[in-house]
Amino acid sequence: MDWKEVQAVVEEIRQKNKKNAYSLVLDPEKKPSIFDSKFGGLPYWDMGKEYPKGSNGKNLMLLAQINFGQMFQEAEKDGLFPDTGMLQFFIALDDMYGMDSNGQGEQKDFRVVYHESVNCQLDRAQVESLGVPVSTDIEIDEFTPIWAEIALKITKQEVSIGEADYRFSKIFREAMQEKYGKQYEGEPLYQILDDETYDKLIGECSEGGHWLLGYPYFTQTDPREYEEQYRYYDTMLFQMDSDYGEDGDYIMWGDSGVANFFINQEDLKKRDFSKILYNWDCC
Repeated sequence: MDWKEVQAVVEEIRQKNKKNAYSLVLDPEKKPSIFDSKFGGLPYWDMGKEYPKGSNGKNLMLLAQINFGQMFQEAEKDGLFPDTGMLQFFIALDDMYGMDSNGQGEQKDFRVVYHESVNCQLDRAQVESLGVPVSTDIEIDEFTPIWAEIALKITKQEVSIGEADYRFSKIFREAMQEKYGKQYEGEPLYQILDDETYDKLIGECSEGGHWLLGYPYFTQTDPREYEEQYRYYDTMLFQMDSDYGEDGDYIMWGDSGVANFFINQEDLKKRDFSKILYNWDCC
């Protein structure tokens, strides 16, 4: 198939499937507090709540937290997220980083927690008294995808669908039929396109990096492609990619992988984070 034909279709698809997202860029020069948006480190915690534990009864580790009140001082509001409060992602310290491949929607060894308000009178010692694992503790080095506590710079951007999203193939087939009269009956893109054209397409529309909202990136396959019950989770809530600094790895999901957390958009609007799909994969 001619690359120019494919490129024209891809451009149309991306123009029609734009949405707002928030890019998360590591800021290793800043020392974050328990109240800041960050990856890893000691979490903020409402001491009136029970701290999240895994299926083995052990405390989960903070993967990331987003302070919306702080975030929207710098970035334009989207409307899907609350104006204030703290959103947190926790994982278990095991070889699957809290993911259950047989039940990726079960928050047994991972948890997503939303605090409607942030108590700025809280101090580190109170949280430390809970005995929570922290990503900077070298004793947990082999069990965590993150070895640091890193502040974040957050900016609002417009993004578009990439080929990794399971919905892209269907949209592409329909667009090819509409534009060129070419019909494909459910074949995946790698069967429709030759290797060179497929590689160009991936290079044109793959969205790696760290994000809130937007479209997902995978090193393997979108879990929603083959598990229809997972299609309930129609919105990417958070993506954390592998990332590297001059002094080594900050974040490493297996072998240069990426993690995604998905939610249903109506649940997000209701601030209901009880139903989440968690996936990570690697090369």
